[in-house]
Amino acid sequence: MLPFSKARQIAEVWVAVMTDGCAEIVREAVQAKPYGWIFYYQSSAFLHDKSKFSEALVGNAPFIVDRINGEIRVLGTGGLLEQRLSEYERSLPAACLLAKPEAARW
Repeated sequence: MLPFSKARQIAEVWVAVMTDGCAEIVREAVQAKPYGWIFYYQSSAFLHDKSKFSEALVGNAPFIVDRINGEIRVLGTGGLLEQRLSEYERSLPAACLLAKPEAARW
């Protein structure tokens, strides 16, 4: 199983590649689940100066880093997050939902 520190590295690299280095993880929004972590990201310019609304990203869907294999699953932006998570969780073996979540520690 991946510890959070490795999942964070995977997430940070993915965000850097997907945004050409213009965005970063929203640390306080990371959610721990039994099967991994949900990461959110936003443009660095907007995160550090909320008055730069024109710099904010839109369509930047949250994504999961799986704690078993490090796989990334983008959750999409349509519908409620709870619905997308429920669909994802139904696709997992039951044992994946029984693990104790590891807190996101920076």
